[in-house]
Amino acid sequence: MRLARLTQRKQFLAAAEHGRRFRSSVLTVQVRDAAEEVGRDGLRLGLTASRKVGNAVKRNRIRRRLRAAAALALGAQAGRACDVVIIARTETLSAGFEALVADLSIALDRARPAKPRPAKPIAAGSGRKPPQDQRRAPDSGSATAKP
Repeated sequence: MRLARLTQRKQFLAAAEHGRRFRSSVLTVQVRDAAEEVGRDGLRLGLTASRKVGNAVKRNRIRRRLRAAAALALGAQAGRACDVVIIARTETLSAGFEALVADLSIALDRARPAKPRPAKPIAAGSGRKPPQDQRRAPDSGSATAKP
């Protein structure tokens, strides 16, 4: 199964800025929920392997391994409208393939959108300053003032 791809820089940046992150010893996964986008259906995948992880041969091998692992791990959730960015680390090349698949599965499960939290009411004495007209005027004749 072939997953749709992230191709533009702004898509990668949106996943980094608005997405949820999962880190493991071999990779980092960023997942941005795109359910609110009109006309979006399905999962899109983006892969990143910087020059820090090795030369071109190593980076291409890493990307091929990650693409194959993503097809297995994310194939069942291909209908979910989200963007997934996988950032490779040097250890990705030496890690077992089963470990890559397991980490990707765990990452997508943990990065599910959080339930919206109800707003907490602000309690009295919570450190907020009262409006200007409700503040007490400073005492001009206090007992601690020296003559």
